[in-house]
Amino acid sequence: MISDNWITDVMEECNHVETPKSWIWWSLCSAVSAAAGNNYKLITLKGNLVYKPNIYVLLLGDSGLGKGFGINLSKLLVQAADVTRVIAGRSSIQAIVQELGTTRSRENGHHPFTDSRGFIVNGELSSAVITDPDSLTILTDLYDGHYNPEWTNLLKGDGAKKLTEPYITTLFGSSQSHFYDKIPQANIEGGYIGRTLIIYEEKRFQHINLLDDTNTVDDRLKGYIVPTYSVHLKRIASSQSLMTANKFAKELFNSWRLKWRNEQRPDKTGFLNRVPDHVLKVSMCIALARYGNELFEINEFDIEEAIKRVTNLVYANNIATEGKGLDPLAAQSKFVVMQLIAAKDNELPRRLLLSRGRGMYQNDVLDKIIETLLEMGWVIRERIGIGKNSDWLIKLHGEPLENYKKFKENQK
Repeated sequence: MISDNWITDVMEECNHVETPKSWIWWSLCSAVSAAAGNNYKLITLKGNLVYKPNIYVLLLGDSGLGKGFGINLSKLLVQAADVTRVIAGRSSIQAIVQELGTTRSRENGHHPFTDSRGFIVNGELSSAVITDPDSLTILTDLYDGHYNPEWTNLLKGDGAKKLTEPYITTLFGSSQSHFYDKIPQANIEGGYIGRTLIIYEEKRFQHINLLDDTNTVDDRLKGYIVPTYSVHLKRIASSQSLMTANKFAKELFNSWRLKWRNEQRPDKTGFLNRVPDHVLKVSMCIALARYGNELFEINEFDIEEAIKRVTNLVYANNIATEGKGLDPLAAQSKFVVMQLIAAKDNELPRRLLLSRGRGMYQNDVLDKIIETLLEMGWVIRERIGIGKNSDWLIKLHGEPLENYKKFKENQK
């Protein structure tokens, strides 16, 4: 072992891949979350709040950047550990609920799961559970399993299905276009996105020689990495505890949370309100990933890393949802902002924006979008050229640019 943390060690084994590091890290964090099940709780406010380490993770980015590697790795590790139900591939929400509520025999003489724990994992959100309009609403409900020790769903044609102590971890992938097209507005503002950790990436971690002299017929992933590193997931699942935080962790979290609340701005998804809750859940996963943590204690370093990881997702949440809403030009406005974010020096001539948006908007619509963005303080406009060759140079400004700069800085 080269560190005291399971996630760090598995990531070292994956240094040869092109997949963005953050996608691998969050995929492995999801594996820890899935292994933990209902075995661990963190109780706060004299028992009024109970946290479990279940998390919902969505890897967001263009197709072909490597989302599948981290998702498949996490799935294989959890399957090999045999610590929870693994629901992979295309499934209806009715089938998922049926599986969560069914007691089945397990391999190697292991006792069946007596609670409704499950790891729902799929490389593409749009082909997982999203075809049913009730899917995300039900997942939103199941996320808060501590509020629903018994959860009943009336299934079409099958009567009622009762889930006992539901504990759900999800890991999905999606491109922006699929996410934008498929997530209903009700789930943007109804709680699902507020409960989901969206991990956005724009490019590969590295470029490697796909064909080189080191290629062998050995499947190192299934032949070494999965058998070796699934052992720690088994250890996590074999214990149970009320988790605690040491003195320094409490002081760090409480002081940060107070500052976060004081500086918090309005947010239609509810994600910003839930950031402190996400920090606690993720810190539980980080603590469980640490070797030799027999006391299951969260330390200040767990809190510090969780704060950094979760707060860096604010930008991803913004870009994933800012094009949704009642405004009929929301999608077109998002397109313009994303074009400016990707442009050199974050500026483009109006003519080029018009050309790139062909099919989405015409002259008058683009002008309305620019005027709105000017009023919001998101862009500034500067006249360039003379006479017939004159044009407006549109420069990104204000909040979206600052958020993007912070996102890029945190990636370094």
